Amino acid sequence: MKKAIQFGAGNIGRGFIGGLLSNAGYHVVFADVNEAILNGINNDKQYKILVKDVECFEQTITNISAVSSISEDIIKEIEEADGIIIAADKTVETARFNGKRLISAAVSDGIKKPEELIQKIIDGDAPVYRYSGNTISNDSAENERFTRKIYKHLMNGVSNMLPFVVAGGIFIAIAFLIDTISGAPQDSNFGTNTPAAAFFKTIGGYAFNFMIPILAGYIGKSIADRPGLLVGFVGGFLATTGSTFSAVGGDIPSGFLGALFAGFVGGYLMLGLRKLCDKLPQALEGIKPVLIYPLVGLGLIAVIMCAVNPFMGMINTGLTNFLNTMNESSKIVLGCILGGMMSIDMGGPFNKAAYVFGTAAIASGNYDIMAAVMIGGMVPPIAIALATTFFKKKFTKEERKSGPVNYIMGLSFITEGAIPYAAADPLRVIPSCLVGAAVSGGLSMLFNCTLMAPHGGIFVFAVVGNWPMYLLSLAIGSVVGMLLLGLLKKNVNED
Repeated sequence: MKKAIQFGAGNIGRGFIGGLLSNAGYHVVFADVNEAILNGINNDKQYKILVKDVECFEQTITNISAVSSISEDIIKEIEEADGIIIAADKTVETARFNGKRLISAAVSDGIKKPEELIQKIIDGDAPVYRYSGNTISNDSAENERFTRKIYKHLMNGVSNMLPFVVAGGIFIAIAFLIDTISGAPQDSNFGTNTPAAAFFKTIGGYAFNFMIPILAGYIGKSIADRPGLLVGFVGGFLATTGSTFSAVGGDIPSGFLGALFAGFVGGYLMLGLRKLCDKLPQALEGIKPVLIYPLVGLGLIAVIMCAVNPFMGMINTGLTNFLNTMNESSKIVLGCILGGMMSIDMGGPFNKAAYVFGTAAIASGNYDIMAAVMIGGMVPPIAIALATTFFKKKFTKEERKSGPVNYIMGLSFITEGAIPYAAADPLRVIPSCLVGAAVSGGLSMLFNCTLMAPHGGIFVFAVVGNWPMYLLSLAIGSVVGMLLLGLLKKNVNED
């Protein structure tokens, strides 16, 4: 039996690509890092999907196995595979795919045209991948739209940044909570007044301080592979310190905007340097990655960041001052916009843009923005869960069964729980959730709610400023979303 590897064992991988490959007679190997999913696949040897077409029916997918994408076992599976499909919106390390037929596409292509991707593997039309030191060098990547490339590079930086943001931010929030419980004064030392608080604040601060360099470093790595990591990381650090020619140790921090600039400029700078180095004698090939790339790259990014930091710093300071001086009505509008953005594509570009804006605001000391962002991301799953509870006739039996899970996902700030419902009925579900999320975001701003932790959902409500009104804002937005779903969705006929 032929073998194909699907990187990603989530809903898209199993529900779209995996099912089609299995039906085409392939043994499908799912590669992922989620141990629970991997164990489930290997233990059950099958799974069921609900196919929604002219008629809804249940389909059992067999001929499957799973392997950890970070284990040594994946190497053997790659060697035995007839083809590999990557449907992802972030960079995947591809050196191990050298010599294999490889399809690289966006996540949206995995949803909209999985048959086309799979047919290329079946017909042998997929290009043979040749590793050249870059991440992807096949025809599909070369013809990739520039805007999608930029988005993919940005998402690579954001996805690697998030663990530092979340863990560090929650540690800092715990420090504030400890000082609050102990009755410490909310002065300039708030969060460090007690030994326990000082511990969490210091450790969280260390993790949080890596946020910007990691973002820039992995944007650079996504563009130029390993040579881009050093340049992006150092450029991001120079952005945080605000190094200039007059004060190399730091003067005018350019923050988040500076990090984005450093990541993209540093990455493309290294691509240009690599092309120039291609003309060097073959005898110098060995010293390029260990000497020429890091040495020249470091020098160039240092000069560039010292030159641009004053200008980026002024923009960053101006944006911070603007947010701080916004009147109440303007803040409400901003809250509505950010809340709506968290709901409009539920984990897509708009959602990620709003979330990144919220985390950047935390770094600048604006905590009300993050509060609006998180509550906007919590509303869609909760609204859907409420709708499946109180408007049962609007949903299929399978949707009603899955509905209560969204209570947990929504309260945990996992917006993606709403995606299956939005995919099944986007014209009604998305507008309903968007309006509900916008209402919650606006109310959060109206009530001056603040949030110092960038994630956690209801589990970090203890550190929310004005949490009773924050909870009320969440409830109102969720009910609004539920009522709109009940009004817009049609009754389901399951006869």
